Amino acid sequence: SRGWLKSRDPQIQSRPKPFSIRAMCKGNTGVEVAKAGAVKREGDGGGQRVEWQLQEIEQDVSTAWMLVVSALEPPDVEISAEAVRLRGCGDPDWMTLELPRHALPIEESMTSCTHSRRRGQLVLQWPRGPCHAEPAKAMESVVAAELPAVEVVEAVEAVASAAPAAEVPADAAEADREDEIRLPEEPHAEPEVDAEEWRARGNEAVKAGDFQEALRCYSGGITQGGGDEAMLRSNRAHCFGKLGRQREAADDAARCVELKPSFFKGYLRGAAALRALGQPEEALAFLRRCPAHAEAGALTVELKPEAEAAQMKRIGALNGAERMKEEGNVLFKKGQFEAALQKYSSALDLVDDPEGPLALAVRNNRAACAHQISDHHAVVRDCSFVLQRDPGNFKALVRRMLALEPLERYEAALVDAQAVLRLDPRHDVANRMQHGLGKLVRDLQRQRQASSS
Repeated sequence: SRGWLKSRDPQIQSRPKPFSIRAMCKGNTGVEVAKAGAVKREGDGGGQRVEWQLQEIEQDVSTAWMLVVSALEPPDVEISAEAVRLRGCGDPDWMTLELPRHALPIEESMTSCTHSRRRGQLVLQWPRGPCHAEPAKAMESVVAAELPAVEVVEAVEAVASAAPAAEVPADAAEADREDEIRLPEEPHAEPEVDAEEWRARGNEAVKAGDFQEALRCYSGGITQGGGDEAMLRSNRAHCFGKLGRQREAADDAARCVELKPSFFKGYLRGAAALRALGQPEEALAFLRRCPAHAEAGALTVELKPEAEAAQMKRIGALNGAERMKEEGNVLFKKGQFEAALQKYSSALDLVDDPEGPLALAVRNNRAACAHQISDHHAVVRDCSFVLQRDPGNFKALVRRMLALEPLERYEAALVDAQAVLRLDPRHDVANRMQHGLGKLVRDLQRQRQASSS
């Protein structure tokens, strides 16, 4: 069976919990180190390490296991009866902690989890069952894999020494808990906060230069729902960028402009994040979707030479048909359609498989060039070649539909328009064409019937 821990902190990604999470017991005493280790990805040649330890603790009336992991930021946490899995924020890779058999199984419904930013520790605690008879071992070494997105702190103090730790005074323990992120059974430990209040708190944190807190607040607003998600995404993208988390910044910016295509700051922040990721071509393409704005125009001027240099480098690394195709794309974007058409024709001469995916893509691009110079016969020829081998190719279908009407092949154009609408019922051009050609085709059919009779 598998359980998921859920936090009220919106930065901790989680699934709904199917079991209760109890707060950590007070008065823990008699700490005994059972197992400890340093966790890193195999084959990375070193890199950052994640320190962790497993302890057996004596509580007021029972014994429990306590797992302590060094983590400056709250990681994703997944527990099952046999293992604990962790993943750093924004990183797709999970790490499994190989716990000793005598500490298993983990009682999922009785497990508590907290994270302390001040101490830089994630703490999981579960009761020791009667089947756990094997004595604890001190300071056993483990082999490990890295948890890349979890920042590493110095090894927890108990790892440095296998000797039992002294009892912690109650008042010191309470003070240490003040900044812990708890995972209680009922996550709403404070009054209900709506999305706009989260945004206002985030704005205040930004003014104070606390981007980590601002990120937490904007995430809270997004999770809460009911607010201006586009604005929250834009603001959170700004925080992600300030914290060096550029991929997440780019993702939030993309969602922002999807929700509000006219909001220029979403484009600016997305382009800045992509630029920081070393993707100037993608940054420029993203920014060009922005409505006219002075700041967007200035950034476009800055990005253009970077994007062109990256483009030349990328194309220079290609060979044969791929290179010809990319050179044709560059010419097409510059409006040099006849020159681009020649490049695509040269690419077709070099492809290994004339009916393969590359060849079909090149033909589709060549049809786009022919459409721009009103060579409708060439459009129909290339698009028909593509559709015979890939009947669902949407671009080829639309381009052939547009070319058939000026060739006065109205019935075929109507058939293509209907096929386009089956794939995209909202396609504006196909809707207009179906409406305009429907009556014309019916009149032509009646005329033919009358003449034949």
